[in-house]
This record gives sequence, C-alpha cells and structure tokens, in this order.
Amino acid sequence: MSAPVDLAPFKVLIHERCGLGFASAGDDAKLRQAIMTRVQYLQLRADAYFLRLGVSNSEFQELVNLLTINETYFFREPEQLRFVIDRVLPRFVARPSQPSPIRILSAGCSSGEEPYSLAIALQEKYGTAAAEMFSIHAGDIDSAMLEKARRAIFSEFSFRGVAPDIRQRYFEKSASGYALAANMCQRVQFRLLNLLQPERPLPLTDFDVILFRNVSIYFDAATRKRIQQHLSEVLRPDGLLFTGTAETLANDLNVFELIEEDGMFYFAKGKPPLPSTLSRRAALHRPPPTLTPPPPLRRAPMAAAAAAAPAVSALQRPTSVVTSQASTAPTRATAIDGDALRRLVAGHHYESALQQLDAALAITPHNPALLLLKATVLLERGQFSGAEALAHSVLSQDHWSIDASFLLGQAARSQQRVDEAIRCFKQAAYAHHACWPAHYYLADLYRQRGDTQLARRAYHAVLQLLDDSNTDHGIRHLPLALPTGEIRKLCERHLASLPAGRK
Repeated sequence: MSAPVDLAPFKVLIHERCGLGFASAGDDAKLRQAIMTRVQYLQLRADAYFLRLGVSNSEFQELVNLLTINETYFFREPEQLRFVIDRVLPRFVARPSQPSPIRILSAGCSSGEEPYSLAIALQEKYGTAAAEMFSIHAGDIDSAMLEKARRAIFSEFSFRGVAPDIRQRYFEKSASGYALAANMCQRVQFRLLNLLQPERPLPLTDFDVILFRNVSIYFDAATRKRIQQHLSEVLRPDGLLFTGTAETLANDLNVFELIEEDGMFYFAKGKPPLPSTLSRRAALHRPPPTLTPPPPLRRAPMAAAAAAAPAVSALQRPTSVVTSQASTAPTRATAIDGDALRRLVAGHHYESALQQLDAALAITPHNPALLLLKATVLLERGQFSGAEALAHSVLSQDHWSIDASFLLGQAARSQQRVDEAIRCFKQAAYAHHACWPAHYYLADLYRQRGDTQLARRAYHAVLQLLDDSNTDHGIRHLPLALPTGEIRKLCERHLASLPAGRK
C-alpha cells in the first residue's frame, strides 16, 4: 500500500502558479485523485512527481486540466449578455474615435460556449458586418477544454434555454452532437491563458471589453486582485470589465471603478463611453470593498449556500434526510446522509448526486428533501419541467412547503415567466414571512417590471429581516448561497437608485 500523499506542497505550488485554492475537504479529494492519476500514469512516486511538476510546464498543464471545473452553457446569464450586446457595445460602435475592430475577451472561456454566444448574438444584431466590426478572443488555463472549444461540437447540456430557431440556424446535428457553423467558429480565436501570468501573447492585449464571468469564485481575494490588475493591463485605457452577476461586490477591490446602470453592475477603467444620464454616480458613493471570498459555487440559474440553521421554530422543516422503513421493510432500513447529498449538489457534482438521489428515492420515493435536491439538480441543468414536477410533488404532500414554492419561483424566473415567479415567491413569503430570499427575488422582479414602489417595499423588507440576526429564512433543503453581506449592499444600492415617490 502506497504512503498517503502530502498535499501541502502541491497546494502551494498550484496556488503560486495559477491561483487555484483548495479550501474544502472535497477540493482535497479532487487534488489527491488528480495527483494519483498522473503518478500512476507516469509510474512515479509522489515526491518524484512533485519535482517533475516544478520543471515541466507540460506536466503542470496535465495536472491543471484534471483540476479545473468546466460548467458552462450557451447564453448563460442572458440578461447581462443582452445588456452587453444591446447597450454597451453600441456605444463603442457609435464613438468616432473608436479603433476598429472592437476587441472583446472571454477570460476563463472553458469549452467555448460564452465567446460563441457573443459571436451568435452579434451576428443576430449586426448581420455579416459583425465579422469586421468585432474581434472576439477567448482564453482558458485548461488546454483540453480549449481543444474542445475549437472542435465546437456540443451536447444537449450546452443548450438549456437556447431558442430552437437559434440552434437550427447556427448548429448542425451530427452523430457526436451539435456542430457550430464554420463561419461562426472562425469568429473566435482561442489561446491558452493563465490569468496570474503578467506576460500576454500579443493578440491578448488592447481589449475594449473583457468578460470574466463565473471564474473568480475559485480564487481568494488577494488572487482576485492580482488577476484584476493583470486584466487592467490588457484593457484599453477606457475599457470595461464584466464579472458574473453574483460576483460583482466580491470583485470590488479598488482596481476598477464600479458602475451601476439600470440594475446592472460592471467595472470601468479610465473614461469609457457611458450614458450621459449616468453621471458615474456609482463611483461617487462607493462602499468600502469587501474582501470576503464569494461562495465556492458556480451556479446558474440559482445562486447557492445558506446561513447556519437557527433555533427550531414551528415552521422549521427537518434538516437531516434520515429515513427508515423498518415498519414496512425491516431489511431495507436506510440512513441517508442528507448533508453529504447537499454538498454534492452544492459542489456541482451532479452525476454523482443524481445517482445517489435516485438510489435513495427508490427506497423512499416521497421523501421531500430528496425530491427537492433532485429538483435542484434538474433546475441547474435547465430541465425545468422535471424540476417543476418534483416541486409540485412536494407541494402535494405539504401545501405550505417553503422550499418547493421558492424552487418553483426560481424555475419560473429562469424562464422569464415573471408573473408566475412573483406568485411563487409570494407563496413562499406567505408561508413564512421571514423568508428574506423570497422577498429579495420579489424585489428584483418588481424592479425589472417597473413596479418601483413594490420593489422598494420588498428591498426594505429584506433589510429589516437581515437586521435581525435571529431571522430564520425557513428554507431547509435547497442548497442556497445568498451571502447576506452582498445581499444587503445590493438592496441598499437599488434603494438608492429607485425613485422614492409615494408609498
């Protein structure tokens, strides 16, 4: 039996060279597995392999390829993409002094869905002229993912939420998946990119807009700041940086100026083209930057992990998913580790989570916690009808299930069914008034719909609930991550920008 691997020197080396951190036990397990995979392939001892990593860039790359998480799909966070395409880029196009073409970088592009989404959206807006107007570049540290991006053949999993006509016009069905049209493939240039390396190949410079979305969650605050400083160096003097919608406040690190425009947040360098009515107001009342690491999840559409469980109340649901069928089948008495299942779902280990959830549901098919966890996985995969069916199954057992109503609200919100989403979030808040996540999403939906006073009222409700440290939001089974500090700042920002009017 081989000696256990000392992970500490590996962690230090990897963090120094590419910034990846290993904060949880699950991260340690993944690192250990990756090391053992390469050690066995090379037939080396772990200590000899560590020395190899220090001198071999190619071997370091092989290890990194085993460690990166590649969770992406076309048109992820569509509201933000529409904002970039319809509001931001036209300002660059209209500016007389704008160098041509307008240069865009997708930093941390994984298997290419994000930059190809940009190419398709720009083609839809500007037609064939987009090829001359825009230059799209994409980079990632995972060389295997870059090869996959260049092949541009995608599975059904990449198309959640994509309109059928878009898929029909730009992709061709093949035996191995859906192949992107060749003219669209030519619109994106892919290159290996280590965000911690200050040196950049010449094409990866002078960008007008950088998308750095759903990547920074894998880095600590100090590393995020170093990455931002490197990104600032490759932005033109008046460029813009976009992070994921759930990452904005955790990336407000005084490298860029934080701008808010109609509820959208982004970062500015120098004096980029902004609406004349904006008056750079976000910079005038800039809050102190937060160095709190963001939640270690890459989530869409639901943002993920909850506060510690408060004292039991009359509305509290059991947090453990422990079941026993001894009364009907003594030989099948089963203890299911609900915390372990929630960790799998929260960590995006969906295949493993589904296997274990299906096995558990075969024994206890009506267990609400298991049904809700499976619904969460389906929702994250864009399988909305399946997720909704499971949530309705829970509601048939417990009409006042806060988790089920909240999940149905998230599903409706992800599909732009605003009125239905509002109804579901209202149901969750009615079942448990202190469910501040439901109030928060209600506020956001009201704001998007233009119901200013209802939005203000809901944002105030969230702040009042968060002021009480003993507030129990009532959600028991869904692996939510709505960091209270960031939610509080977002509520305050929206209240500052919404007209007060009459209540």
